Amino acid sequence: MMDGGQMANVKKEAKLNTLCYQCLGILLREPQSGYDIVKQLEPIRPVNTSQVYPTLTRLEKQGLVKSEELAQTGRPNKRVYTVTEDGRDVLTDWIGTEPDPPVLRDDFLTMLYSAWTKDPEEVVAMLERRLDYLHATMQWLETLLGEHRARYPEEIKNPRDWRFFRNVLLARRIANFQEEAVWSRGVIHMLKEAMSHD
Repeated sequence: MMDGGQMANVKKEAKLNTLCYQCLGILLREPQSGYDIVKQLEPIRPVNTSQVYPTLTRLEKQGLVKSEELAQTGRPNKRVYTVTEDGRDVLTDWIGTEPDPPVLRDDFLTMLYSAWTKDPEEVVAMLERRLDYLHATMQWLETLLGEHRARYPEEIKNPRDWRFFRNVLLARRIANFQEEAVWSRGVIHMLKEAMSHD
């Protein structure tokens, strides 16, 4: 097992990013394939397999995860990854450090920034499509949250269990979408009001 200095060197050499830590956190719950990791991250931080597999390769080269190929009947073999003790140490050492400021990249907001170049009716239609997306995503997240709470009614009360934190993170994602839906309806109202005075 690494000491503190060795761990710092691994983090510096590996240039671990947030996705590295997310993969370690998911694998610490139970061994999984890269595809399983993508599905686990989907409601919290959507990623592609093209991002996850190179990350797993990097983590394996650093000795933070190990993998084995599992034979499957009627399907291609599956590579399953497990966190090593060093990987667990690197992850737990990182938790509680000062995180980078959040980066918001949302193409919709970038479009809205220059939406004054469009007719207000088109912008209203754009916002209404956004509301449809927000409501559909909220429904999906609420279904996931309901299933999670029904499956783990006791575990979600225990802050030493990963299910507790999946519960609160899913609830936070839903709250974010609810807030944006309220904001979007407000912008639609302002646009329609301005159009009525033209």
